[in-house]
Amino acid sequence: MKRVGIYTYMLNNYGAVLQAYALQTFLSKYKNCEVEIINFKTDKHLRADRLFKPREGLLRNLVFVFLTLLHYCALSKRRKRTHKFKQDFYNLSQTYSSVDELLSNPPKKDIHVSGSDQVFNPTSEYMPIYYLQFPKGDSKKVAYAPSFGISKFTQQQKESIRNFICDFDALSCREVTGANLLSELTGKEIPVVVDPTLLLSSSDWSKIAVQPNIKVKYIFVYDLNGGNNLIHIAKRIQQVTGYKIICVTGNIAKFYKGCTQVYSAGPCEFVGWFKNAEYVVTDSFHGTMFSLIWGKPFFTYIATMSSATRIYSILSQLGLRDRIVENGKVSEFTYNQPQEFQAIDYSRILVNSIRFINNEILNEKIQ
Repeated sequence: MKRVGIYTYMLNNYGAVLQAYALQTFLSKYKNCEVEIINFKTDKHLRADRLFKPREGLLRNLVFVFLTLLHYCALSKRRKRTHKFKQDFYNLSQTYSSVDELLSNPPKKDIHVSGSDQVFNPTSEYMPIYYLQFPKGDSKKVAYAPSFGISKFTQQQKESIRNFICDFDALSCREVTGANLLSELTGKEIPVVVDPTLLLSSSDWSKIAVQPNIKVKYIFVYDLNGGNNLIHIAKRIQQVTGYKIICVTGNIAKFYKGCTQVYSAGPCEFVGWFKNAEYVVTDSFHGTMFSLIWGKPFFTYIATMSSATRIYSILSQLGLRDRIVENGKVSEFTYNQPQEFQAIDYSRILVNSIRFINNEILNEKIQ
């Protein structure tokens, strides 16, 4: 049984938490590996997990303290649910509280896997961790579905990345632009693989999904940065369907008229909201992934162009670019009548991803 260590962001947002769970589950349940998620958690990570975070400027800080108090019960419930999810479902290593501590005494593994999420972002202060900058000995270093988080790179950033990846045994990427960069730097063809969340089936996700306490049909909005534009799209759908709008958001400074805002969902509740939705509207990459998993009619709004590459990449591969509502074009969005959305088939790119895992990570060659 191969011992595998996963190096990924330990942030408490839904996408980061669930993609780590998915890769761990896939490798342990379906590939019979002994898997640990490497528990890299610095004081900075702990501060970022606090409900009350200091803001610049006295007035701004007071406003956010007031808003946090206003939603305190719901925000606290989400935080507790997220911590409980990790306790219940993660197999965590010992805690490493600094870069030096991990690099000087890395865990003993047969395979070190960096990924998924934006672990290859060249602006991160934790690059040495996620680029696995420790002696590998007899073990393998592999990158599964890393994302760079940006689409334009300086020459200095390219050289840094080239030096960091020189002793990797296998590389892949989550988006085409990132794969092209790695190909440029290595002179090798780099496969584009799916986010780990897609490695698990809807039946796998059903095992952890919590049914939302709602009896009516609803349009589910998952909001990261899209704000009122997402609600505008949802209301256009609502005009035709009459369905209720439910919005899961962490943006405590926004009050969306005409919808129910939810702040308390943990990872299991988050998955349940997707599973039971009639439609999904989101500006999130992982919101898009869970729409694909459940085969939901969805629309993805591009709120920030700099981080949209991974959304364009996978939806282009699937022939679903018509599901994208681009920044600045929300007013043009119309939904005249319920339409038959084609079944979503991502089996082709899923097969490529499993082939990469078998061939490049586990050395179990398949055709």
